Amino acid sequence: MDSTKKIVKKLAGDTAGTAAWATNVRKEHGQVLTTVLTSHEGTGLVDMASSLMKRYRDAMDPPPRVIYMDRDCCSLTGSSSVAKLFHEWEDVTIVRLDVWYLMRWFASPVTTESHQLYGAFMSGLSGCIFVWEAGDVTRLREAKRLFGLSDDQVELRITKKELAKHCRSRTRGAEETTWLIRQLTDTFKGHKGSDTMGIPLLDRGRIEAVWQSQKRHLICIQDLDEEQLYTKVRQLVKGGVTLPVYHCARGSTSLESFHLHLNNFIQGTSANGMHLQVYLLEGLVRWNENRAIAAIKGEKAARDRSHCRH
Repeated sequence: MDSTKKIVKKLAGDTAGTAAWATNVRKEHGQVLTTVLTSHEGTGLVDMASSLMKRYRDAMDPPPRVIYMDRDCCSLTGSSSVAKLFHEWEDVTIVRLDVWYLMRWFASPVTTESHQLYGAFMSGLSGCIFVWEAGDVTRLREAKRLFGLSDDQVELRITKKELAKHCRSRTRGAEETTWLIRQLTDTFKGHKGSDTMGIPLLDRGRIEAVWQSQKRHLICIQDLDEEQLYTKVRQLVKGGVTLPVYHCARGSTSLESFHLHLNNFIQGTSANGMHLQVYLLEGLVRWNENRAIAAIKGEKAARDRSHCRH
């Protein structure tokens, strides 16, 4: 579940200014279950939650095991606000923080994102949280290996996009992640965290404040042991090696991409309330149809179908 302000800026006429946020909920394969416009983020969602819970009851589907959020994932006192919102699922559904938002918090004390060490810090932070499945990585290395290349040269040929596409990852566990991130921040706070001009990457006071406020979330970013987060959507051949292409259901960041499409559903720069709703419904139907096809036949089939329609 995630919210955006983009689409509401297109409201015109009598409805202009009546909404500030569009909140979206999607399933693991990318289909959007609901989109609602509200005047404030987090408020006015009781009816939306009640409707979703009723839809699950009527369809006799089990409640979702995990809901990923960018906030309100856990509470120091009792249940989180999201858990209370979906009160019928409170005993079986776990609210998890999207890892990307936690990483953004830990990146907030950097002096500048153009710092020479920024990329190394973010890569190290990801490595503190996730570990790639060894078998998947080995298969990708073999696909990228050319005659005469050393292991180091093969590693340089593998891109982040290829890793995410062909390899599954899992979280390391709260205890190991806590220790690794503490080591990472301590390293980059020291002399190794300065560039060639002596400019430090991290503001020491701010990174300590972030650590104290965010370390409790290192528990609620962990994967559930029994949950299958990856779906094989297709496969391709590289270097004579068959590589599976995976879709990952973890997190809410894919909704960030959907928000760009959501804004494009509305023709032009503005629309009154009725026209905006019609454009929105038509766009959501096409989106969900394409995601269903992609889940069964792969993204290429969904793109081909989309290109054939106006």
